[in-house]
Amino acid sequence: MATTTRIDEAKGVLAARLKALRAAANLTGRALAGLTGMDHTKISKIENAVQMPNQADIRAWCTACNAEEQVVDLIAAAQNIDAMYTEWRRLEETGLGHVQRSFLPLYDKTRRFRVWQHSAIPGLIQTEAYARGHLRTIITWRGIPDDLDAAVKARMKQQDILRNGDKQFAFIVGEQALRTPLVGPEEMAAQLGRLTELTNGVANVSFGIIPASATPQMMPPENFWIYDADRVRVDTVPGQVQHKAPSDVKVYERAFEALHSIAVYGQAARDLLEITKGEFLAT
Repeated sequence: MATTTRIDEAKGVLAARLKALRAAANLTGRALAGLTGMDHTKISKIENAVQMPNQADIRAWCTACNAEEQVVDLIAAAQNIDAMYTEWRRLEETGLGHVQRSFLPLYDKTRRFRVWQHSAIPGLIQTEAYARGHLRTIITWRGIPDDLDAAVKARMKQQDILRNGDKQFAFIVGEQALRTPLVGPEEMAAQLGRLTELTNGVANVSFGIIPASATPQMMPPENFWIYDADRVRVDTVPGQVQHKAPSDVKVYERAFEALHSIAVYGQAARDLLEITKGEFLAT
């Protein structure tokens, strides 16, 4: 789906929700304008997704419609649209190093991380060699400036937060992530060894695997990271999507719980890692 289409659809949904609130309150556009102090033409533009409402508009709208309980979610939906999509080429136009560093403020303030990745190991638990192979693949594919050393250094720096006992990390990966050879056999074996360490009772980290033989209730086609209960980052091929509306975050939380319910942990995860590690070392 094109970026503009995705954003236009989100604007349309917000507009429809506001229009529905007005209709449920039995107010005409002009009546709502009188209660909110907005011009009636602005009401029409908002309801037709021609103009985005600001936070004050949403608060006034909900108050006039006796729907104050909708304020938080609607404001979050509007903010989500504003920061909904950033193309990778804009993020990475000067290389990957600054992109990796840009995550640090968010990581610092986040207390609970929930991460799903189906075909690659999440950056926070990558070995340095695996990170180098992963980031090299991105640089080559996207044809962006090559600052590989700076990008690897920044990614390794991110991992300092794993030692913060006040933070909780839950990682789930698909079995394919264990088998995608982004580096050579010995380096892949070392990466799998790193994951094995995480299955041995690390206090603030859980690591689960969805076996290839599992039958999930649903299988998200995209990788996603949930930061506390405030936002979700979704990585797509052309760019990065941010979801901040509480209703959207809850959908991803449900998806993560569904994945958690069929993931294997502890000894079962170690057995799968050991089998895969042995296959790499045998090549």
